[in-house]
Amino acid sequence: MADLTTTTKISESTQEVVFAFQYQYVDGGDESAVSKIDVSALTKSSNGDTCTGIRILECWWVIKAMTVEVLADANADIIILHLDEGQSGYQDFEKFGGLPTSSSYGASGTGDIKFTTTGAGAAGDAYQIIIRASKQY
Repeated sequence: MADLTTTTKISESTQEVVFAFQYQYVDGGDESAVSKIDVSALTKSSNGDTCTGIRILECWWVIKAMTVEVLADANADIIILHLDEGQSGYQDFEKFGGLPTSSSYGASGTGDIKFTTTGAGAAGDAYQIIIRASKQY
């Protein structure tokens, strides 16, 4: 039986998107640079432009017994957020416009978001993460 993972788009407009991510260990182990947000698949702007990246405005998380790295996809993926084991938390980056756009990290950034986990290996190891982001065109 595989680990249980879900990605849910809670809401989306031409300006913002909110995603929820859940993971529960069953028997598969860690995620390694698993694609979570494909920005080119998001709703286009009112002018028909394709989304090229996101700026994380807010992030909520609950993590048990593992770490999660939120990565910007590039030639060498870049860690945007490092969420430690045994933590719950909230960060608000909106006051200064959010984190830099995900396509600006590293060489040949695609704008896509990936997750890598370390330490998953026992029943009950899990994460729940919600990201609210502004879309960049």
